[in-house]
Amino acid sequence: MNIKFDSDIILSMNLFSDVTSVMPRDCINFEDKIIFVVNQGQAGLSIGKNGMKIKMLQEMLKKEVIVIEYSDDPVKLFENIIRPNKLISGYITINGKEDDNKKVEASVDGKISSNKIKLIKMLMQRYFNIVSINIK
Repeated sequence: MNIKFDSDIILSMNLFSDVTSVMPRDCINFEDKIIFVVNQGQAGLSIGKNGMKIKMLQEMLKKEVIVIEYSDDPVKLFENIIRPNKLISGYITINGKEDDNKKVEASVDGKISSNKIKLIKMLMQRYFNIVSINIK
């Protein structure tokens, strides 16, 4: 993963770290939201009791703040992104011999908004070079 951050993103990441005591591994401005990706096991700590840390960040940043827990397993990351929806089943397929043709096949409980689908596609491409996502 070779991601470059501009100065606004670095400032947002530093603010997130100051407020939550968790250094995010990634930060993305996504439409009217700001997405922070944290390491495994750090989502609860960064959100705080009753969401107090996130509420404070939202007031400071004047945007909705979303925290997603990273995973080295693409299916687990997919599951973390779609919360609060539940993943019924999911797997990665590779078409042909090239790693470039990876895709996610998933069954999800409930509807997923088109904005959330855009976010899923962006993050799965960003971290795992997954080119296709099929959600049922």
